[in-house]
Amino acid sequence: MRIRNIWIITLVVLGIIGLVIVEGFVNPKIEAKQARYEEEQQNPLTHDFAALAKYRSPYMGDNSNLSHLNQALPLRERLNGYQLYPETFTVQVNYSLDTREMDAEELERILVYNAVANFVMIDNLEQIVYQLENTSHTLRRESAQQWTGKELKKLQNPELWNSTVREKLVEPAQVKEAFSQIVDN
Repeated sequence: MRIRNIWIITLVVLGIIGLVIVEGFVNPKIEAKQARYEEEQQNPLTHDFAALAKYRSPYMGDNSNLSHLNQALPLRERLNGYQLYPETFTVQVNYSLDTREMDAEELERILVYNAVANFVMIDNLEQIVYQLENTSHTLRRESAQQWTGKELKKLQNPELWNSTVREKLVEPAQVKEAFSQIVDN
């Protein structure tokens, strides 16, 4: 009976030590890593483009897929609904954001990044309208393709995406040039 009690106490102590290690050290590290990843997803320069592959679709009419794609892109916390216009292969993405709330260069970088990502992942999407609280911007597939200099479908490769899109959105002058070339306002 005595040996049995010692084993029980030993197992309880080991369980408590294990719980302290998991709850005190392992879980906080995992949570910090997840928070860092989520923060990186809000910036086009650090966004995980490869994670978007599961939203690839030949048709813009799949509202659920389109919604999930845009919820995986930067500025997702300000999304405020969608409107599809299938006759012109256009999607309107609404944001609850006043342009004065954000740095203009960063907003332009995000809109270009998000639009090109939508064009790359959705084959028949021809234009995307970003409706903000105080303005709207229309971006066209043809203009995005001219800006990248490549067939957009080929940009599904993350390495090609980085060299063709992300690297062209680093410098402020590059962002302004991209925005002026792609936006049709």
